[in-house]
Amino acid sequence: MSETSGPEDVQAVDYTGVLRRRWWLIVAATIVGTLGAVGYLLAAHKMYTANALVAVSATAATSNQVANGRTTGSVNLDTQAQIVRSLTVAQAAAKRMHATDTPQQLLARVSVTVPPNSQVLSISCGSRSKAIAASCAQSFAQAYLNYVSAQTTSLVNGQILLLQKKINSLQSNAASLSIEVASLPSNSSHRATASVELTSDQNQLTSLNGQLAQLTQELANPSGGSIISSATPPTSPSSPIPLIVIPSGLVVGLLIGLIAAFVVDRRDKQIRGPRDLARVNVPVLMSLPLKNFTPDLAIAAPRSGIGREFSELAHVLTGSVEAGNQIILLTGSADGRGVDLVAANLATALSRYEAEVTLVCADLEGSLIPAMVGLPSTPGLTDLLPAITSNGSPGRRTTAAPRLRIIAPGSAAGKEAADLQPDAVVQLLVSLRDTGSWVVVAAPSVTSDPDVYTLAQAADAVVLVAEAPQAHSDQVAGVVQQLERMGATVLGAVLLPSPKVPATFRPLLPVDGSSVRRQGQAVPMVPGDTDRDLPAAAETPASVRGS
Repeated sequence: MSETSGPEDVQAVDYTGVLRRRWWLIVAATIVGTLGAVGYLLAAHKMYTANALVAVSATAATSNQVANGRTTGSVNLDTQAQIVRSLTVAQAAAKRMHATDTPQQLLARVSVTVPPNSQVLSISCGSRSKAIAASCAQSFAQAYLNYVSAQTTSLVNGQILLLQKKINSLQSNAASLSIEVASLPSNSSHRATASVELTSDQNQLTSLNGQLAQLTQELANPSGGSIISSATPPTSPSSPIPLIVIPSGLVVGLLIGLIAAFVVDRRDKQIRGPRDLARVNVPVLMSLPLKNFTPDLAIAAPRSGIGREFSELAHVLTGSVEAGNQIILLTGSADGRGVDLVAANLATALSRYEAEVTLVCADLEGSLIPAMVGLPSTPGLTDLLPAITSNGSPGRRTTAAPRLRIIAPGSAAGKEAADLQPDAVVQLLVSLRDTGSWVVVAAPSVTSDPDVYTLAQAADAVVLVAEAPQAHSDQVAGVVQQLERMGATVLGAVLLPSPKVPATFRPLLPVDGSSVRRQGQAVPMVPGDTDRDLPAAAETPASVRGS
């Protein structure tokens, strides 16, 4: 019944409530996001990617594997990948493919990867044209091989030149030593030394000639690799990919929808539950179900679900205010019949536990409480105020609650009724409080009638009635602030759906459909009452009759 959550206490039910209320916004955003993704697929330029695979082999220019490098093998493929993306290779590739783009623009579309556990470079190039994509990838692969070939040829030729110089020098020295050895006596020590030097030169010549032969062999294939898979025009675009774009659009739309739903719901001040009131620091004293339920404008049976709620509300009030006679003012945050329903049922519930309870129908422009309990609307409040007396017990009793006395609006009530006079109202309510335990005042809404301010001055406590879905949290908070500025003590709010008022209101029919007659007038009877429990006919006190 009561709501104890703080204003910033957010639970899972708040999120599920947003999803329930704003599902249409989430669905709409998701659909828009998906349609946007489809539109992007249709409007976006298709990009095609072609691949060329180059198997890299070691040459004098590429056998520079770094110890503990990322790639294994005799060639550092990370270095070779950077060579593929170098400006020199890009310029050569652009020249081969007769590209109109600059080398820098080509490099922006080229990527090089190394498949795991391989000595292969995968060269990819993207373009809006299938043919250009294939030509680009193939040109970069060939330009890379040409670059490596040129670097290898240059390096090998330099090494051959150095070896040839060493060989020529050694051959000349060996020839001189051969002549010298031949001219010296066989037992000469100088001949032995020359012979050893000649042998050393001949051994070096053999080694250098071997190196020369190896270098000469490398010149036969200096490219350091080959294209093992030529680039061909792709059959389908590489981007955008429908399986990525469409789900992405759906997810983005869903996220935008969720964010929009929570923002819209946060800005919406409509009250949908007790937690909405708790967020504006208004305690909820009682809350009836707000979904799929419309209470009837009638006195609820004591043991019914609604009757138990009002009984609990009565106990909450008796525990919230000081002991003794009290004046409780009920007013609405907006126009509606909720005050009549709550006031009549609360007063009835209080009368079950308190000796004397008086219900004052202070809404002069349209109180339905007399019709609810089967009493006439005159005489009443407007008849009492001009000649207030403390003698007698003003008001009429209803058989539904024998200890409840009801003061109807009176004969001068209506749209043209004059404003209540503060002094007379305070004097009347104080006199009523002195003759009974509780005085329940059903006042008009704060926003529709200034009489509520007059009544609030004499009230010991105020209970605000908020009807969903008309009530708004900022409106309720504003009404509470207004009442508190007037010095009234607002205990909290009662939250309920707007009660149902039948087109043909039958106030004389009791809740269970039975009725009894007293002096020619039908009066409502709640279940459990018997004829012997009913008092005599509803009396009109002398103070009312004489007014």
